[in-house]
Amino acid sequence: MFISAIRRVAGWIEAACLGVAALCLLYMVFVVGFNVLARIVFDLTDTAINLMIPGAIEQVSYVLGVIALAALAASMGGGMIAVDILVGRFPRLLRIAIARLWFVGIVAFALVLCWLFWGEAQATFARQEQTQDLRLPMFLIYGLYAIECFALAVIALREALTADGHHPELS
Repeated sequence: MFISAIRRVAGWIEAACLGVAALCLLYMVFVVGFNVLARIVFDLTDTAINLMIPGAIEQVSYVLGVIALAALAASMGGGMIAVDILVGRFPRLLRIAIARLWFVGIVAFALVLCWLFWGEAQATFARQEQTQDLRLPMFLIYGLYAIECFALAVIALREALTADGHHPELS
């Protein structure tokens, strides 16, 4: 019952992380592409027309962090890719144990990151820190990072409980 609930919740979280990563990636490509074209217009008009998006570099840098963490969580589904040729030669029970141990390590790592990002979100909230160009509250960014790390922990927990040691790339 617990494992089925974790599977269901992790599936929703995985889909949400994939959606967040896709939307942020589309936004990042738009901002970069638009600014490249705006820079061409800016240069051709001898700085008379400036259509560049304010704080574009700052936006893209923070969105890239969101994309990386969301994509990492979404990529956990179906297990990790095993590169080592030895993994395919291990007995099935040892492969299962190694896969589950690996995911337990990822759960621990993700929870530590979640705790650190949450602490930073609280600290930046208390100090009322803002981003340099756009003056966005930093606690929102760190809070989102903490949520994404928690999502990674939940998805990795599902894999730790259900991993069967099968690696399709070794079949």
